[in-house]
Amino acid sequence: MPSRTPLGAVGLRVYNALYWPYLALTCVIFFVPALAIWALTLWDPKKRLLHAFTSFWGAHYLAWAPFASVKVSNRDLGLRAGPCVYVSNHQSMVDILAVFATYLPYRWVSKRANFFAPFLGWTMWLNGYVPLKRGHLPSIRRMLRRCEAELRAGNSLFLFPEGTRSDDGELKAFYRGAFWLAVRHGVPVVPVVIEGTRDILPKRRLLIRPQEVRVRVLPPVDVTAFGRDDRALREAVHERMADGLAELRRSFKAVGLASTEAHASSRAAPAKAGDPRSA
Repeated sequence: MPSRTPLGAVGLRVYNALYWPYLALTCVIFFVPALAIWALTLWDPKKRLLHAFTSFWGAHYLAWAPFASVKVSNRDLGLRAGPCVYVSNHQSMVDILAVFATYLPYRWVSKRANFFAPFLGWTMWLNGYVPLKRGHLPSIRRMLRRCEAELRAGNSLFLFPEGTRSDDGELKAFYRGAFWLAVRHGVPVVPVVIEGTRDILPKRRLLIRPQEVRVRVLPPVDVTAFGRDDRALREAVHERMADGLAELRRSFKAVGLASTEAHASSRAAPAKAGDPRSA
């Protein structure tokens, strides 16, 4: 899908010259109230207020950014699922900001390097999110033990089952972990599909191209229908997400075409009497 940003080459350079310093400065500023919330809510093991604040903090870099937005649909499906395992496609670093914009309750499972990013990464530690060093067996085992403890405590998890960002935007094969956890603990899997983030910040790029992002929560998948077969569950969820992503892309494209046609029509429409264009 072509980029939807309204900015040209010069506009993008100006935008990025302002965006990145703003992000760096506000990460320092927002860390102060995050640390205060953490200290004042040590009594709450679910860290609900801190997660809500962190979601606002992360989401606003995309949802409130000029020339960008996040439209979330079917959020209620995720809220009604109770403790669950959320899984999403992964196209860009911006996916994290898009997921924050759902304001769903969960514990992130994220690569360990993200936790060392100044301020925002440190807040991930404060939230009790779960770190993972990809390809490192001891880290994977620790991650699984932590995830099991979180599910037993009634918390939800959020994972990118592809393991890494997709180069071409197409859905990659899934790792087993998320589905093994769901089957083992009898909690539903809630698929989430994201479209538009790859165009904002493609893999291995640092030039932000602001535009609209869409996030759609799909109906929860009842794991009891799969017994203890997490591989069958994985394939079923992959199929549903592939279909959901294709449908989201079609609707996204249809909106774009309708907007383009409406704009062209308004420019081509003949001037009416009394319209300043008729003078």
